[in-house]
Amino acid sequence: MKPAGDCFKDYLELSKLKIMIPVSLTGFTGYFVFDPHLSADLFLITTGILLLAISATVLNQIQEADLDSKMTRTRNRPIPTGRISGRQAAFYFIFLLLCGMAIIYFSGNLKAVLAGILTIAVYNGIYTPLKRITPFAVIPGALTGALPPLIGWLAAGGGVWDKPIIFIGFLLFMGQIPHFWLLIVKYGEEYKLAGMPNLIGIFNTFQIRRLTFTWVISSVAAALFLCFFGIIQLSLITTILVVASGYLIWKFTGLLKDPESHCNTGRYSFLLNSYFLLIMILLISDRMITGG
Repeated sequence: MKPAGDCFKDYLELSKLKIMIPVSLTGFTGYFVFDPHLSADLFLITTGILLLAISATVLNQIQEADLDSKMTRTRNRPIPTGRISGRQAAFYFIFLLLCGMAIIYFSGNLKAVLAGILTIAVYNGIYTPLKRITPFAVIPGALTGALPPLIGWLAAGGGVWDKPIIFIGFLLFMGQIPHFWLLIVKYGEEYKLAGMPNLIGIFNTFQIRRLTFTWVISSVAAALFLCFFGIIQLSLITTILVVASGYLIWKFTGLLKDPESHCNTGRYSFLLNSYFLLIMILLISDRMITGG
Protein backbone atom coordinates (compact mmCIF):
# COMPACT_ATOMS: atom_id res chain seq x y z
CA MET A 1 0.00 0.00 0.00
CA LYS A 2 1.29 3.44 -0.92
CA PRO A 3 2.42 5.64 2.04
CA ALA A 4 -0.11 8.33 3.01
CA GLY A 5 2.46 11.07 2.32
CA ASP A 6 2.99 9.94 -1.27
CA CYS A 7 -0.75 9.62 -1.81
CA PHE A 8 -1.28 13.16 -0.52
CA LYS A 9 1.41 14.48 -2.88
CA ASP A 10 -0.24 12.75 -5.82
CA TYR A 11 -3.62 14.30 -5.08
CA LEU A 12 -1.95 17.66 -4.52
CA GLU A 13 -0.32 17.39 -7.94
CA LEU A 14 -3.64 16.37 -9.46
CA SER A 15 -5.23 19.48 -7.92
CA LYS A 16 -2.84 21.95 -9.63
CA LEU A 17 -3.06 24.39 -6.75
CA LYS A 18 -0.51 26.79 -8.26
CA ILE A 19 -2.98 27.46 -11.06
CA MET A 20 -6.25 27.05 -9.16
CA ILE A 21 -5.46 29.43 -6.28
CA PRO A 22 -5.14 32.42 -8.67
CA VAL A 23 -8.47 31.35 -10.22
CA SER A 24 -10.12 31.49 -6.80
CA LEU A 25 -8.54 34.92 -6.26
CA THR A 26 -10.51 36.23 -9.25
CA GLY A 27 -13.63 34.89 -7.55
CA PHE A 28 -12.60 36.69 -4.34
CA THR A 29 -12.19 39.88 -6.39
CA GLY A 30 -15.61 39.53 -8.00
CA TYR A 31 -17.24 39.21 -4.58
CA PHE A 32 -15.22 42.00 -2.97
CA VAL A 33 -15.82 44.51 -5.77
CA PHE A 34 -19.55 44.15 -5.11
CA ASP A 35 -19.33 43.94 -1.32
CA PRO A 36 -16.03 45.45 -0.08
CA HIS A 37 -16.08 43.96 3.40
CA LEU A 38 -14.13 41.03 4.78
CA SER A 39 -16.58 38.40 5.97
CA ALA A 40 -16.89 34.68 6.58
CA ASP A 41 -19.09 34.37 3.49
CA LEU A 42 -16.40 35.98 1.33
CA PHE A 43 -13.81 33.41 2.37
CA LEU A 44 -16.27 30.53 2.13
CA ILE A 45 -17.28 31.54 -1.40
CA THR A 46 -13.60 31.81 -2.36
CA THR A 47 -13.05 28.31 -0.96
CA GLY A 48 -16.06 27.00 -2.87
CA ILE A 49 -14.75 28.49 -6.11
CA LEU A 50 -11.35 26.90 -5.44
CA LEU A 51 -12.98 23.49 -4.98
CA LEU A 52 -14.96 23.86 -8.21
CA ALA A 53 -11.83 24.94 -10.08
CA ILE A 54 -9.92 21.91 -8.81
CA SER A 55 -12.82 19.62 -9.72
CA ALA A 56 -12.74 20.97 -13.27
CA THR A 57 -9.00 20.40 -13.69
CA VAL A 58 -9.30 16.89 -12.24
CA LEU A 59 -12.05 16.05 -14.73
CA ASN A 60 -9.93 17.55 -17.49
CA GLN A 61 -7.04 15.26 -16.59
CA ILE A 62 -9.38 12.26 -16.62
CA GLN A 63 -10.63 13.28 -20.07
CA GLU A 64 -7.11 13.83 -21.45
CA ALA A 65 -5.20 10.99 -19.77
CA ASP A 66 -4.52 9.38 -23.16
CA LEU A 67 -3.10 12.61 -24.58
CA ASP A 68 -1.11 13.39 -21.44
CA SER A 69 0.63 10.03 -21.72
CA LYS A 70 1.99 11.01 -25.15
CA MET A 71 3.61 14.33 -24.19
CA THR A 72 6.86 14.80 -22.32
CA ARG A 73 5.57 17.65 -20.14
CA THR A 74 2.47 15.71 -18.99
CA ARG A 75 3.34 12.02 -19.10
CA ASN A 76 4.41 12.00 -15.44
CA ARG A 77 1.11 13.30 -14.12
CA PRO A 78 -0.66 11.08 -11.56
CA ILE A 79 -3.26 9.54 -13.89
CA PRO A 80 -1.03 8.65 -16.89
CA THR A 81 1.51 7.04 -14.55
CA GLY A 82 -1.20 5.10 -12.71
CA ARG A 83 -0.37 6.64 -9.32
CA ILE A 84 -4.03 7.65 -9.23
CA SER A 85 -6.52 5.53 -11.13
CA GLY A 86 -9.26 6.99 -13.30
CA ARG A 87 -11.82 5.66 -10.82
CA GLN A 88 -10.10 7.33 -7.86
CA ALA A 89 -9.84 10.59 -9.78
CA ALA A 90 -13.55 10.40 -10.67
CA PHE A 91 -14.51 10.02 -7.00
CA TYR A 92 -12.22 12.94 -6.15
CA PHE A 93 -13.89 15.05 -8.86
CA ILE A 94 -17.39 14.27 -7.58
CA PHE A 95 -16.41 14.98 -3.96
CA LEU A 96 -14.86 18.36 -4.86
CA LEU A 97 -17.78 19.29 -7.11
CA LEU A 98 -20.42 18.55 -4.48
CA CYS A 99 -18.48 20.27 -1.69
CA GLY A 100 -17.86 23.36 -3.82
CA MET A 101 -21.50 23.61 -4.88
CA ALA A 102 -22.74 23.15 -1.32
CA ILE A 103 -20.43 25.85 0.08
CA ILE A 104 -21.39 28.34 -2.64
CA TYR A 105 -25.10 27.60 -2.23
CA PHE A 106 -25.22 27.98 1.56
CA SER A 107 -22.81 30.96 1.67
CA GLY A 108 -24.15 32.59 -1.49
CA ASN A 109 -27.12 31.65 -3.63
CA LEU A 110 -28.39 29.41 -6.40
CA LYS A 111 -27.39 31.85 -9.15
CA ALA A 112 -23.75 31.56 -8.10
CA VAL A 113 -24.00 27.76 -8.08
CA LEU A 114 -25.45 27.78 -11.60
CA ALA A 115 -22.58 30.02 -12.75
CA GLY A 116 -20.17 27.46 -11.28
CA ILE A 117 -21.90 24.62 -13.13
CA LEU A 118 -21.77 26.68 -16.34
CA THR A 119 -18.03 27.16 -15.88
CA ILE A 120 -17.42 23.42 -15.64
CA ALA A 121 -19.79 22.75 -18.55
CA VAL A 122 -17.88 25.16 -20.78
CA TYR A 123 -14.42 23.99 -19.68
CA ASN A 124 -15.00 20.25 -19.62
CA GLY A 125 -17.99 19.90 -21.93
CA ILE A 126 -16.97 22.29 -24.72
CA TYR A 127 -13.33 23.39 -24.50
CA THR A 128 -11.75 20.04 -23.61
CA PRO A 129 -13.41 18.03 -26.43
CA LEU A 130 -12.86 20.87 -28.94
CA LYS A 131 -9.09 20.77 -28.30
CA ARG A 132 -9.04 17.47 -30.20
CA ILE A 133 -10.88 19.01 -33.15
CA THR A 134 -9.71 22.58 -33.71
CA PRO A 135 -6.79 24.81 -32.72
CA PHE A 136 -9.33 27.58 -32.06
CA ALA A 137 -10.81 25.85 -29.02
CA VAL A 138 -8.96 28.59 -27.17
CA ILE A 139 -11.94 30.93 -27.69
CA PRO A 140 -14.49 29.02 -25.57
CA GLY A 141 -11.60 27.99 -23.33
CA ALA A 142 -10.86 31.62 -22.55
CA LEU A 143 -14.48 32.14 -21.51
CA THR A 144 -13.81 30.00 -18.44
CA GLY A 145 -11.44 32.70 -17.19
CA ALA A 146 -14.30 35.21 -17.10
CA LEU A 147 -16.69 33.05 -15.07
CA PRO A 148 -15.03 32.64 -11.61
CA PRO A 149 -15.31 36.39 -10.82
CA LEU A 150 -18.94 36.19 -11.95
CA ILE A 151 -19.53 33.42 -9.40
CA GLY A 152 -18.18 35.66 -6.65
CA TRP A 153 -20.14 38.67 -7.90
CA LEU A 154 -23.42 36.73 -8.00
CA ALA A 155 -22.77 35.17 -4.60
CA ALA A 156 -22.37 38.66 -3.11
CA GLY A 157 -25.73 39.72 -4.54
CA GLY A 158 -24.79 41.20 -7.92
CA GLY A 159 -26.55 40.72 -11.24
CA VAL A 160 -25.31 38.92 -14.33
CA TRP A 161 -25.37 42.04 -16.52
CA ASP A 162 -23.96 44.57 -14.04
CA LYS A 163 -21.35 46.81 -15.67
CA PRO A 164 -18.41 46.13 -13.31
CA ILE A 165 -18.52 42.35 -13.67
CA ILE A 166 -18.99 42.60 -17.45
CA PHE A 167 -15.76 44.61 -17.75
CA ILE A 168 -13.84 42.42 -15.28
CA GLY A 169 -15.03 39.28 -17.06
CA PHE A 170 -14.11 40.70 -20.47
CA LEU A 171 -10.64 41.56 -19.21
CA LEU A 172 -10.03 38.03 -17.92
CA PHE A 173 -11.44 36.53 -21.11
CA MET A 174 -8.99 38.57 -23.18
CA GLY A 175 -6.11 37.80 -20.84
CA GLN A 176 -6.51 34.03 -21.13
CA ILE A 177 -5.72 33.96 -24.83
CA PRO A 178 -2.08 35.16 -24.76
CA HIS A 179 -1.41 32.42 -22.19
CA PHE A 180 -2.58 29.82 -24.71
CA TRP A 181 -0.46 31.33 -27.49
CA LEU A 182 2.65 31.27 -25.28
CA LEU A 183 2.02 27.59 -24.51
CA ILE A 184 1.78 26.89 -28.24
CA VAL A 185 5.12 28.64 -28.85
CA LYS A 186 6.74 26.43 -26.21
CA TYR A 187 4.89 23.13 -26.58
CA GLY A 188 3.34 23.28 -30.05
CA GLU A 189 5.49 20.47 -31.44
CA GLU A 190 4.54 18.23 -28.51
CA TYR A 191 0.85 18.89 -29.12
CA LYS A 192 1.40 18.08 -32.78
CA LEU A 193 3.13 14.77 -31.99
CA ALA A 194 0.27 13.86 -29.64
CA GLY A 195 -2.15 14.35 -32.52
CA MET A 196 -3.73 17.55 -31.20
CA PRO A 197 -4.49 20.29 -33.76
CA ASN A 198 -2.73 23.53 -32.94
CA LEU A 199 -1.61 26.75 -34.57
CA ILE A 200 1.82 25.33 -35.43
CA GLY A 201 0.08 23.68 -38.37
CA ILE A 202 -1.29 27.04 -39.55
CA PHE A 203 1.28 29.69 -38.54
CA ASN A 204 5.00 29.57 -37.91
CA THR A 205 6.39 30.31 -34.44
CA PHE A 206 7.21 33.94 -35.18
CA GLN A 207 3.69 34.59 -36.47
CA ILE A 208 2.29 33.14 -33.25
CA ARG A 209 4.61 35.42 -31.27
CA ARG A 210 3.25 38.43 -33.17
CA LEU A 211 -0.29 37.17 -32.58
CA THR A 212 0.47 36.91 -28.87
CA PHE A 213 1.75 40.50 -28.81
CA THR A 214 -1.47 41.68 -30.49
CA TRP A 215 -3.58 39.94 -27.85
CA VAL A 216 -1.47 41.44 -25.08
CA ILE A 217 -2.21 44.90 -26.49
CA SER A 218 -5.91 44.00 -26.56
CA SER A 219 -5.75 42.74 -22.97
CA VAL A 220 -4.13 45.98 -21.83
CA ALA A 221 -6.90 47.95 -23.55
CA ALA A 222 -9.48 45.83 -21.70
CA ALA A 223 -7.64 46.56 -18.42
CA LEU A 224 -7.69 50.30 -19.07
CA PHE A 225 -11.45 50.12 -19.64
CA LEU A 226 -11.68 49.57 -15.87
CA CYS A 227 -10.44 53.14 -15.40
CA PHE A 228 -12.27 54.81 -18.27
CA PHE A 229 -15.64 53.36 -17.28
CA GLY A 230 -15.39 54.05 -13.57
CA ILE A 231 -14.77 50.54 -12.24
CA ILE A 232 -11.48 51.81 -10.80
CA GLN A 233 -12.09 55.24 -9.29
CA LEU A 234 -8.90 56.42 -7.57
CA SER A 235 -6.35 58.44 -9.56
CA LEU A 236 -3.41 56.74 -7.83
CA ILE A 237 -4.71 53.26 -8.69
CA THR A 238 -5.31 54.41 -12.27
CA THR A 239 -1.76 55.74 -12.52
CA ILE A 240 -0.29 52.47 -11.24
CA LEU A 241 -2.32 50.50 -13.77
CA VAL A 242 -1.31 52.75 -16.66
CA VAL A 243 2.39 52.52 -15.75
CA ALA A 244 2.19 48.72 -15.33
CA SER A 245 0.39 48.44 -18.68
CA GLY A 246 3.08 50.45 -20.44
CA TYR A 247 5.80 48.32 -18.85
CA LEU A 248 4.06 45.10 -19.91
CA ILE A 249 3.77 46.24 -23.52
CA TRP A 250 7.41 47.33 -23.56
CA LYS A 251 8.59 43.95 -22.26
CA PHE A 252 6.41 42.05 -24.71
CA THR A 253 7.95 43.87 -27.66
CA GLY A 254 10.69 41.27 -27.20
CA LEU A 255 8.37 38.85 -29.00
CA LEU A 256 8.76 40.96 -32.15
CA LYS A 257 12.54 40.72 -32.32
CA ASP A 258 14.53 38.53 -34.69
CA PRO A 259 12.31 35.55 -35.58
CA GLU A 260 15.31 33.26 -35.15
CA SER A 261 15.98 34.48 -31.58
CA HIS A 262 15.15 32.38 -28.55
CA CYS A 263 11.81 33.16 -26.91
CA ASN A 264 11.74 32.69 -23.14
CA THR A 265 8.04 31.89 -22.86
CA GLY A 266 8.34 31.22 -19.14
CA ARG A 267 9.44 34.80 -18.52
CA TYR A 268 6.59 36.20 -20.61
CA SER A 269 4.04 33.99 -18.84
CA PHE A 270 5.36 35.20 -15.49
CA LEU A 271 5.04 38.83 -16.61
CA LEU A 272 1.49 38.27 -17.81
CA ASN A 273 0.47 36.45 -14.63
CA SER A 274 2.02 39.19 -12.50
CA TYR A 275 0.15 41.86 -14.47
CA PHE A 276 -3.22 40.22 -13.89
CA LEU A 277 -2.44 39.58 -10.23
CA LEU A 278 -1.63 43.28 -9.91
CA ILE A 279 -4.97 44.19 -11.49
CA MET A 280 -6.83 42.04 -8.94
CA ILE A 281 -4.89 43.72 -6.13
CA LEU A 282 -5.63 47.17 -7.57
CA LEU A 283 -9.36 46.40 -7.86
CA ILE A 284 -9.46 45.19 -4.27
CA SER A 285 -7.43 48.18 -3.05
CA ASP A 286 -9.64 50.64 -4.89
CA ARG A 287 -12.77 49.16 -3.29
CA MET A 288 -11.18 49.03 0.15
CA ILE A 289 -10.39 52.74 0.00
CA THR A 290 -13.53 53.98 -1.71
CA GLY A 291 -15.91 51.57 0.00
CA GLY A 292 -17.56 50.80 -3.31
